[in-house]
Amino acid sequence: MENNYKDIGSMIVQSIREDKESTFNKLFNEHFSALSFFARSITGQELFAQDIVQECFIKVWKRYKQLTDPGGLKSYLYAAVKNDCISYLRKQSIRNKKREVYLEKAAAKLAPSIEQEMICAETAYELYAHIGRLPEKMREVVQLYYLEEKSAVEIGRLLQKNCDTVQHQRQTALNLLRNKKKFLIAA
Repeated sequence: MENNYKDIGSMIVQSIREDKESTFNKLFNEHFSALSFFARSITGQELFAQDIVQECFIKVWKRYKQLTDPGGLKSYLYAAVKNDCISYLRKQSIRNKKREVYLEKAAAKLAPSIEQEMICAETAYELYAHIGRLPEKMREVVQLYYLEEKSAVEIGRLLQKNCDTVQHQRQTALNLLRNKKKFLIAA
């Protein structure tokens, strides 16, 4: 039986050496499904497994003159598929690690730390508390100007005050806030 296999292998190798495409196609059709199944069992991905098997057959076609051991052709195909699958998995692993590192760095740059969020929240809380302690007219001006983003002219109309009075009250309120907690609010 083994002798018969070597004879068939010898014929295949000889046919491939003679550039007989039909023999190569027969070899491809005979082993492609089994090799694809083998590759898929390693990679876990059907399309990549088929690509790997096709690449192995291309290697055989390109190296047909180097084929010497007819009995080893099938073994060579399985070994080549296995090695290419392992190589593919290594490359994927490296790509995934690089992608993870990139995403972690990007997330770290974009997301503020918990400490920063706590500081911002506490500062905002203290600022609102100090604004609440301002005299009523100044508090109204600060709330309208900074929280509701109204202009001095709009605030003047709403409160029926001169625009200069609104600006003066806003500036006085900012000075009081700076002195109390040393907040640096852009004027």
